[in-house]
Amino acid sequence: MSNLAAAKAAIQAELSYAKEGLAFYTARIDALEETLLQLASIGTGSSNVPAAASAAPAQSAPKVVAAKAAKPVKPGKKTRGAKAAAVGGNDLPFTGGDYWANLLTEEPQSASDILNAAVSKLGFTPTKAQIQKLAGRQTFAINALVKAKKVKDSGSGRERRFFKAK
Repeated sequence: MSNLAAAKAAIQAELSYAKEGLAFYTARIDALEETLLQLASIGTGSSNVPAAASAAPAQSAPKVVAAKAAKPVKPGKKTRGAKAAAVGGNDLPFTGGDYWANLLTEEPQSASDILNAAVSKLGFTPTKAQIQKLAGRQTFAINALVKAKKVKDSGSGRERRFFKAK
């Protein structure tokens, strides 16, 4: 059963990582589309357009701009990029390196205790989505530390405890 639990945790961590990537690229697409709209509003054929931009095929860019310009955004409605920014995935600090290992002590701690320590270390009150993202990062990182034998664990399931090796 422990192999099934480890596989489930690894898949959940991978899913969390994929969702982070999706949110990043969604925000990136929105930013690039907005930039295209701004460039189109400046005017085509202007002498201010750089040579590299004027050398691009004239047929592909107007189709993309025209398709986006024809769809007005309702006032007060959030776009995909605004929604991703509201979730706040990029507001979390870097949690790589020794971040999770430094939260552990020689005293056995549950995963929820470690997560609570990580939340208190943030310095701000995170949203529910940010806590979920932090929990996904924690699951992956703690399992990697156990596998690398930098951290020891005991028990299984909800009774699983993590601690530094003496």
